[in-house]
Amino acid sequence: MRIASLPKGKLWFDYANYKQQPRFLNLSDEEKAIIEQFKRDGCYLYKNAISDEVVDTIDDAIDDWMLDNISSLVANKRPDGTYPRLIGLHEEVPAIEALFSADITLKLQNLLFGCGDSLFTTITFIQGSQQPLHRDIPVFNVSPDNFYFRIWFALEDATAENGTLTGVKGGHKVAVERHKMVHKFYTRFEDIPEQDPVLWHKHQDMLKQQYKEAGLEEETFELSKGDLLIWHPLFPHGGSEIENKRLSRRSVVLHVTLK
Repeated sequence: MRIASLPKGKLWFDYANYKQQPRFLNLSDEEKAIIEQFKRDGCYLYKNAISDEVVDTIDDAIDDWMLDNISSLVANKRPDGTYPRLIGLHEEVPAIEALFSADITLKLQNLLFGCGDSLFTTITFIQGSQQPLHRDIPVFNVSPDNFYFRIWFALEDATAENGTLTGVKGGHKVAVERHKMVHKFYTRFEDIPEQDPVLWHKHQDMLKQQYKEAGLEEETFELSKGDLLIWHPLFPHGGSEIENKRLSRRSVVLHVTLK
């Protein structure tokens, strides 16, 4: 279901009267349950979203790409021997780009956005990310604020052995005034660098402290091949340590935004 104009400041279901809106009233029970869970947790897990056949097609295409680019991949391995994440691989592997137009992807985007959407970029993981818990904002920002989603597809099972996703359900509701933090470090806009690792870590540390104060905890998401996890841009997420670094844990993340 779509609306005629761009939303102003909030997703449609973040308004206090969303249950009285025709958009909500006309949804199926399944769609209402998705909205309610997403609103509560900041994420929604859709089991068996894509078939084994689709996954195998993507895997074969990634294999072909890796064979053609093996020297570059090996040269850019991390110090622990794991492969780096691959940004924008959908531009060279059409099977990845096709995930954006898959029925389930379009269904969830139309449901949550309520208006037109587009594929901004993708990240393809050969192995688990092992990233500390973090929130993508402010390094990935859009206008209007917070009008994008990450859609994570498991191309194989994600376990403790090969690295799971981690996240904090309800963490998207924790507020941190990032602009005030910037003012503590900089007085002029032109002095702000493109990247500031120190400020980034201070921002994430403040978020973690507030999650704890709110009684929220980080948990793991052990997904199966073909599963999909979609999450709010403010959802805190990361990747667990990989117990066996010889194992792969292939996955694709779509960043979808408004048109």
